[in-house]
Amino acid sequence: MKKPKAIKTPPTKEELANRLENVKELMEKEGLDFFVCFDPVNIYYLTNFAFYVHERPFILIIDNERLLKMVAPLLEAAHIRDRAVAELELIEYNEFPAPEGKNWYHKYQKILANNAKIGIEPSMPMEIFQKTPGKKIVSEILEEVRLIKSEYEIGRLVHASKIVSRGHKKILQLCKPDAAEFALYQEATSAMTSKIIMDIPNANFKATETTAAVWPPSISHEPHLVPNIFAKMEEGGPHVSIVQARVDGYGAEVERTFFLNSVPDKARKPFEIIMNARNLAYELLKSGMMMSEIDKKVKSLLNKNGYGDYILHRTGHGFGVTSHEAPYLAEGYDRILEPNMVVSIEPGIYIPGIGGFRHSDTVLITEDEYIKLTKAPEALEELTLKRN
Repeated sequence: MKKPKAIKTPPTKEELANRLENVKELMEKEGLDFFVCFDPVNIYYLTNFAFYVHERPFILIIDNERLLKMVAPLLEAAHIRDRAVAELELIEYNEFPAPEGKNWYHKYQKILANNAKIGIEPSMPMEIFQKTPGKKIVSEILEEVRLIKSEYEIGRLVHASKIVSRGHKKILQLCKPDAAEFALYQEATSAMTSKIIMDIPNANFKATETTAAVWPPSISHEPHLVPNIFAKMEEGGPHVSIVQARVDGYGAEVERTFFLNSVPDKARKPFEIIMNARNLAYELLKSGMMMSEIDKKVKSLLNKNGYGDYILHRTGHGFGVTSHEAPYLAEGYDRILEPNMVVSIEPGIYIPGIGGFRHSDTVLITEDEYIKLTKAPEALEELTLKRN
């Protein structure tokens, strides 16, 4: 199956209306009268409006009959009207703090009935929770709706994958012994950002971010350590690259284990085993497979080869309007893979004194196979970079 075409344009009103209808269908199944969103990611998903969370809250309210309603500060009204694509009723409040009767929650509470069943996100802040009337029911409706991607979303994720593949190519071009972390970051993120601007001149940079870094072998066994910007690349390896982006609201990543000039003997076996684990994950990556079982079998392979003590994370996670979200290829996540889910495949092992070993790609699940959306070298020979 051919890779879908990249899409670089904003969502249409029809695309966002379909997302909203999916939410309303689940609201009806759960018997909810309203659903309240505070999470800026969910608000972006339903409206195409992105914002920075501060002390002036933005709250999106969904019911089964009327337009979306957004309670928002007057300060941001023009911004919302400029960026939001979905049809919505804007309910403005002047400021926070405010005199009695003029706070955001006074307008918010008038929308919701005291006897209503109101769905709320698990991440709702306590301040908003306490000001929400009715019977509050914690629900993951939005997370559920976001699992399966529309044709439009897939096109946007294809484009985001092209961007991170470009950034990763730049990392590998520049990486050599003694290269500075900051220089790699600067060049690769600049390559990605300039391409984003060329492709989407009106990209929303509240919903755009780029990251590109390399963990040299002395720290690559600590996958979430933030490298010192003056850290230098080293002879040998394993080095671990990480290139991520959220491109006008759609996320992707690509990562590789690689070596500079030579492969230390102690790194050959773990590289071979992690590639075997990765290959197994891809063999299991079929629509209808239980995601927890994929993770379990991949970890079993690593355990059988003596690397169980060096597993720090699951086999994969989802992408969508972020670069880290459900679904999860993880033990305990008992849900089957379905067509049009987009996930990472990234089993990893992290061995103190040797280093980290992880490849990651952004992958689309189809009816009968999968398609890698990101592109980077995979074999040890290709990832042993000969540099003067």
